[in-house]
Amino acid sequence: MKRAVKIELPNSDVFDERRVFARGIEAKPLQLGSWRLGAMICEDMWHGPVSRSLADEGADLLIAINGSPMEMDKQPVRISHAQRRVRATGLPIVYANLAGGQDEIVFDGASFALNRAGRVIAQLPFEDGVLRLTATRAPDGSVDVEADDPLNAHKPYPERMEAVWRAMVVGTRDYVRKNGFKRVLLGVSGGIDSALVAAIASDAIGAENVVGIMLPSEHTGGESKDLAEELFSRTGCRNASVAIGRIAAALDAARDEIIASGAFDVEPDPAGLALSGENSQPRSRGALLMDVSNAYPGTLPLTTGNKSENSVGYCTLYGDTAGGFNPIKDLYKTKVFEACRWRNQHRLPWMLGGDAPIPEGIIVRPPTAELKEGQTDEQALGSYDMLDAVLQGLVERMLDPAEAARRASMEIGRPVESAYAERIAKLVRNAEHKRRQTPPGIKLTSRSFGFGWRFPITNKASL
Repeated sequence: MKRAVKIELPNSDVFDERRVFARGIEAKPLQLGSWRLGAMICEDMWHGPVSRSLADEGADLLIAINGSPMEMDKQPVRISHAQRRVRATGLPIVYANLAGGQDEIVFDGASFALNRAGRVIAQLPFEDGVLRLTATRAPDGSVDVEADDPLNAHKPYPERMEAVWRAMVVGTRDYVRKNGFKRVLLGVSGGIDSALVAAIASDAIGAENVVGIMLPSEHTGGESKDLAEELFSRTGCRNASVAIGRIAAALDAARDEIIASGAFDVEPDPAGLALSGENSQPRSRGALLMDVSNAYPGTLPLTTGNKSENSVGYCTLYGDTAGGFNPIKDLYKTKVFEACRWRNQHRLPWMLGGDAPIPEGIIVRPPTAELKEGQTDEQALGSYDMLDAVLQGLVERMLDPAEAARRASMEIGRPVESAYAERIAKLVRNAEHKRRQTPPGIKLTSRSFGFGWRFPITNKASL
């Protein structure tokens, strides 16, 4: 039996290997007939000593087997590391990566091969398949590889937004299929987040397996209802509409009974009471959607909260956070807009949905939770380009608020006050108890709010 050991054990983000595995000591090539294969396991390829050791032991070529999660703009980084290994050893490299979704992680495949010159001669992103290569040994003993079908072997890696959309589709499709669900269910508001999730789900499993339910309250405007109907028409998903006013009123009445009972020895906080009245609406929706999913076994409820709002806790526990999976959990709001515009301009063969599924009226209207009159999201959070620029500094880059504000100012081209970044950092810190109770969602960035995010709820430290 041939065996390769893993030397480098990653222990950050979603990787926790040092708690589970023992580190291999010595990297040696595998003998396969007359060939000596320098096998590297995932992280080994990212560090020079393993490939150097394999080359010193007489490897003819390098092979890296991987379960490497997709992140935005990661493929050029992988290829850059592989090219360094080729330059350092003089050996070609074949990089084989898993394709498909596993819980919150999407493996984007993107297997590739580099010849001795470090040039990509084969690549297969986002799909299972076979790349046929031929290795040849020159008279001087050096080995190189070439693709058997060079015209069809090198499929370009998608540009950023196509890769993001494909990851969301693959992740949703595989979560549904691999966990035995038949269909998905989501609340549709007439807003952009739920429209995006409906379009993703339709591309992933077909519109006939997607059920969208409009759940208007007294604060839901006619425009929202009309846009929801247009979304249903454009996507072709199954749909219904049920007013939730009586459910929310029943919750409010029951709450008032508890207050009147004297169970608490203090009067309710007026601001908290007003917030309770707002949140009874999304909690009514969440409870109803979960009830409907119970009535139809095999139905997965999807949530629709984006990363910007989850970051700062602009969501309702047991309301819009109630569900089983979130395709856009790691997508900032500015990227939500970008994704919708991109999808309306593209329909590719692997998409099961139709053309331009998202109404333009949804994309251009100011986002609002519609829990009270005249409410808009940016009144509470500031402009989304500013919010997202600050959040990327705080969350992905782990900067302090002052530096996050400085970087954000450079990115958006206008001043961002440190006080604003401090306020956002405080919101992020205080929202951890909410994020901990949200469903899993697809990882797209280098630092998502999934099992790689290790942040305490009880915490007085700043970000």
